[in-house]
This record gives sequence, structure tokens and C-alpha cells, in this order.
Amino acid sequence: MKWRFAGTFLATFAVLTLIWAVTDFGDIYRVIVLTLAQAVSPLLHGWFLEFDTPTLRAAAAFKRGTESLPMPLRLGDISMGLMPLVSLIVATPGQTWRRAAIASVIGCLLFCFIDAFVVAIFPLFMDQRLGGAPQTMLDTVKDTVGVFSGLVAFVLAPLGIWFVLTYPALRSLWQLSELQPSPPRRKVRS
Repeated sequence: MKWRFAGTFLATFAVLTLIWAVTDFGDIYRVIVLTLAQAVSPLLHGWFLEFDTPTLRAAAAFKRGTESLPMPLRLGDISMGLMPLVSLIVATPGQTWRRAAIASVIGCLLFCFIDAFVVAIFPLFMDQRLGGAPQTMLDTVKDTVGVFSGLVAFVLAPLGIWFVLTYPALRSLWQLSELQPSPPRRKVRS
């Protein structure tokens, strides 16, 4: 079973890497995430997100009045986090192809929403850097929370999403279900 899991994971990952390389998937993902973040960011903190044409190197910035806060995250590259997520879901034994396909779609949507949320709250962690004020304890806390939220969203989210979406299959695979009592044995008369 380990070899089957590893083989399926690697084959799926290779196919997804090829698809990502020959298509504009990173650009499309970037536009989707920025559009979602653009819709909610003014409601969260008053900054408006503006971004250029959909390319991996295009500029994105939050604007509020005369202030501008560049958003340096390379979302096209971050979209590569979908490859291990989908590969893990597809390779998980004990589920049907239909279940794996549905879990993959749901997983991709969740990953996208998590990324959009992190982008939307970006100004909450970075807006104090404007004006060159000296660093305070609050700035240190904000930096730490900002880095941690990025780590969770872009690195740990695929593993967490995979675990949640494939838990029914993983539960039986890892024998996390309650053990059923075995029936009593009959005594054999000789």
C-alpha cells in the first residue's frame, strides 16, 4: 500500500506540474485570489486592493487615500501549493475516484479562500511600516503573526485540508475507528 500511495502521489504530482508549467494556471489563480481579496479588503480595514494585468510579475498594491502599500506576495508561485494537496487527495487509499475528485475540487476552493483571506488582511500587518517609524513591540507582534499566518496559509494549509477532506478514508486506514468487540468463541467438545 505504501508503494501504491507513493507511486500515485508522484504520478499525480508530475502530471499537475506539467499542467501548471504549460498553462497560465498561476496567472489565473492570482487573478482569482486578488479578486476575492479585493472584494472584502475595504470592509476589513479600509484599504482598496488594485492590481495590474494578470501576469506572475504584475504589481498589486493596497491603496488608502494617498498611501500605497505594495503587496509583494507572488500568488502565481504560491498556487503551486495546490499540486501536493491534490496529489495527496488522489493518492489516499480507501476512497473512490469520484470521492477523490470531489475532495480535490473542495480542497482547491478552500486553499484559494485561505490565500484570499491572507492577502485581504495583509495591510493589517504591514500598514505601520509607512512613514519609517521606529519598530515597537506591537510591530514585532504584528510581524510574527503575519509571518505565522503566511506559513499556515501557504505551507500547512494543504496538509490540513488533505487531512480534513480524506479523514474518513484515513480513519479506517489508520484504524482510528472504535474496535468492535469480537463475538465469544464457542467451546469445542471432544
